[in-house]
Amino acid sequence: MDNLWEAARDLDERSEPYVMVTVVRRVRPSSATVGDKAIVTADGEMKGFVGGQCTRELVIGQAKKCLSGGESKLLLVTSQPPDEVTEGVTVLPMTCASEGTVELFLEPKNVEPLLVLVGDSPIAHALAELAPRFSLKPYRIALEKAMDTGPAEDPVVKLRNQLPIHATAPAYSVVATMGLYDVDGLVAVSSLPLRYAGLVTSPKRWATVRAELAQVGASREFIDFVTAPAGFDIGSVGPNEIALSILAQIVECRRRGANASWPGQSDAGSSASASPATHDSQVTVSQQVVDPVCGMTVDLTKTPYRLELDGTIYGFCCSGCRDRFAREPDKYLQSYA
Repeated sequence: MDNLWEAARDLDERSEPYVMVTVVRRVRPSSATVGDKAIVTADGEMKGFVGGQCTRELVIGQAKKCLSGGESKLLLVTSQPPDEVTEGVTVLPMTCASEGTVELFLEPKNVEPLLVLVGDSPIAHALAELAPRFSLKPYRIALEKAMDTGPAEDPVVKLRNQLPIHATAPAYSVVATMGLYDVDGLVAVSSLPLRYAGLVTSPKRWATVRAELAQVGASREFIDFVTAPAGFDIGSVGPNEIALSILAQIVECRRRGANASWPGQSDAGSSASASPATHDSQVTVSQQVVDPVCGMTVDLTKTPYRLELDGTIYGFCCSGCRDRFAREPDKYLQSYA
C-alpha cells in the first residue's frame, strides 16, 4: 500500500491524470476485499489490486472512460446482474469462471488541465481567478517574479524555470504580458505540450510578434498554432470580460475536441535567443543605466533585456525597447550619448 500512495503522490506532483479505484463491496468467491485499492494511469497501467485478471481488464476500460469524462462512477462487476440497475451505477458481467461480485468506486484525479498564464497584467490575474470555475487549474509565471533572482539571464530561461517541473500532460496557455515580453512568453510555453496557446494582443501587433517569433527561431508550426488575438470577439470591456471571452474559446477547444495541438519543443527559439548571451566581464557601463529608447533607468544586473553592441551592453525596460534599439541603434545612440 505504501508503494501505491507513493505512486499517487508522484502522479500528483506531475499533475498527471489517473483514477483511484477502491473496492467498496464484494461477494465471495471474489478475490478482492473491501478497502483494496489500485491506480489506473492514463495509458492504462494498473498499480495495486482490486480483483483478478477478469476484473482488472474491466476496471482499466472503465477507468479510461472516467478520465475522458472527468466524472467518478460506481462499477458493479457481477455474475448475477440485478433486474433493476440503480442510477449512477455501471453494471458489467463477471466473466471469470469463479464468478463472484465486486463493487468499486472509480475516482479520477488531476483531470483538470493546467492553464499556464504568462504575465502580471490584470487580464492574467482575471484569468487565474476565473479558470477554476471552468475546470482549469491556473498556473501563472511572469518575468516580474524573477527580477530579483540574481544576475540577468535569457528571459525565456527565467520563465521556463518557473514552469511546473513535471508538466507533461497537455495544457492550455495564454500569454497576457500586454506587450512587455510577448515573444519571450510564447517561446517559453512552446516547451509544453499544448491544446491551445493564445496571445492577448491586437491584430496589428500580432503581425509584428509573428515576425519576431520567426526571428528568434520559433517554428512555423508553432507560430501557426498560436491563437491571436486570444478570445472571441464579444465586445469585451475590461479584464474580466476579456478573460471570459478567452475562457469561452478554451472551453470550445476543449469540449468540441479540437484536433489542433502542439507537442512541445524544448529547444524552440534556442537557435536565436531573444537576448544575446553576455558575460559580466564585458560590461562597460555602470549598473544603473538609462534605456536608450525610452529613457527609463534600469539595473543592468537585473533586467532580462540586454543587448551588446561594439563591446558595450545596453539595458532596456522591456523587449519592445530592446527590439527597437536593435533595428535602429544609431537613431537611439545619438540621444543616449
